[in-house]
Amino acid sequence: MRRLVLLLLAALGLNAQTLRLEEVQERRLANGARLLVVERRGLAAFHATLVFRGGRAEESPAMAGATDLLARTLYGSTWPEDLDTAKGNGSLDALLKEEEGLLESLRLERLRQRKDPEAVSQLPALGANLWTLHEAVRARFSASPLADVYTARGGRQAATPGADALVVEAELPATDFEFWCRTEVQRLATLQLSRFSEARAALVAELRARGPQSLGLLQGAALPGHPYGRDLADHLPALEAMRRSDLQAWARTTCRPDRLTLVVVGGLGMDAVLPAVQRHFGALPSPPAAAAAEDPLLPEIPADLGDRRIQAAQGGAPRLLVGWRIPPRSHRDHLALRLAARLLGGPSGRLVQRLVRQKLLAQSAEVLMDVPGGRLPGLLVVDLVPAEGHSLAEVEGALHTEILRLQQESIPADEWQRALTQIDVEMLRTEDEPAALARGLGMAWVEAGDWRQAEQEAQRLRNTGPEAVQAAARIWLGPSHRTTLWLQAGSEESQDPLEAETARVLKALAASRIQDLAQREHLVAEGLRQLRMLSVEERRRTLKLLEAQLAPEKR
Repeated sequence: MRRLVLLLLAALGLNAQTLRLEEVQERRLANGARLLVVERRGLAAFHATLVFRGGRAEESPAMAGATDLLARTLYGSTWPEDLDTAKGNGSLDALLKEEEGLLESLRLERLRQRKDPEAVSQLPALGANLWTLHEAVRARFSASPLADVYTARGGRQAATPGADALVVEAELPATDFEFWCRTEVQRLATLQLSRFSEARAALVAELRARGPQSLGLLQGAALPGHPYGRDLADHLPALEAMRRSDLQAWARTTCRPDRLTLVVVGGLGMDAVLPAVQRHFGALPSPPAAAAAEDPLLPEIPADLGDRRIQAAQGGAPRLLVGWRIPPRSHRDHLALRLAARLLGGPSGRLVQRLVRQKLLAQSAEVLMDVPGGRLPGLLVVDLVPAEGHSLAEVEGALHTEILRLQQESIPADEWQRALTQIDVEMLRTEDEPAALARGLGMAWVEAGDWRQAEQEAQRLRNTGPEAVQAAARIWLGPSHRTTLWLQAGSEESQDPLEAETARVLKALAASRIQDLAQREHLVAEGLRQLRMLSVEERRRTLKLLEAQLAPEKR
């Protein structure tokens, strides 16, 4: 009922009651961890969110996929065996170390077999040993779904890997708060990662099955050389070579207390929360002074790289994706661009109203903000699917017309008010749902540097006028910041033989110069990614230059 009343007030254009700063209580632990508490009296449960700043953007090429694996292995489920601290012979930890050694031996043997197929294979013996070991590991775990300690208490937990952070969310009865603190700290102290091999195999299989992703292609072309532009599918050799001990070492750095904000929303106040958090999370060791001060140096991408265009083939209907490089959330123009995205996107936005409903040029229109994240310069993306009988060129021309209208024509008052009301409704939903509120506060800290931005942005949005939106659109939504991706129906092989031949030549060159197959595959994948950014004529000239470097018998 409360939510319905709030939504009705927003729909009537009345002033929305958003989160107030005084509702959020903050404490900083001695080891650097931050605690935010929002009490909701009358609730018999609590929602807790752990936000670890970092995410995919801070993975090195050798650790690409670590955030995704950590979400699956550290937080996929919580069985008592995952919290086992025994380290002696016969312990789960000892079995997992033995498994790591066998997995690495198998990987190296496969590489040796591919290099020398005539050599005697050790794969059957190693595979049999690994199967026996897996049976021993499985025997340590209960098969019952209720073995999950949170499920058994009527709670739930989920982890989401992102470009800027690893976010872990849990809901439990308020009486279980001390238990939750103890369990989470024991998990971080143990870092058991007992299902690492299964999780890695599943992630690799998913990446191989899905093929190139449209947003991944766009990000790679628009953000070249930057972790925001990385496609994990291009780093499969590194992912397959990653060991459990590698992920444990990475987790010790990424999940440090000084990189953690803990947000608790529910029927518990600071007086009840703080003592338990200090007893458990406060016991996590402080990072060394040098580690706490360091900040990963990421390559800078000029926002005005120039107008870029790429084409790719895919199954299904054609699609047009256009991305503009925009500033991070902390930039003064970010809120104005957020309003611009609202005017363009959504069910009542200009693209749906004009391109989908009035002109019948597109089947669907979607606008995405901060792709893939907002802590660093990212993308504002428009995703359009042409209607039957209309081409990508027609839809692209209509899109650019709407961008020009946004930049140059006055914004009608009713359209402006509708955009503000929709943002108010989104904020009210966030404030009313504990999970959304906790995530919003945590991501404001990650992306903007201060959780207070979650409330302050609401006030600044209302003070942002149409002129500021148009000025930001003229600066950031221009050709010099733009990357366009045409996805055309069909198979990649049938539509782009030039890329297939280039891949063959690159593989032949790499084979003659690089012994390590993992490095060789990564080099070819990265070379093809870079070449996709060139025009067709430039790619033909590059192919001729590459062929000239091959031995005559391999041309």
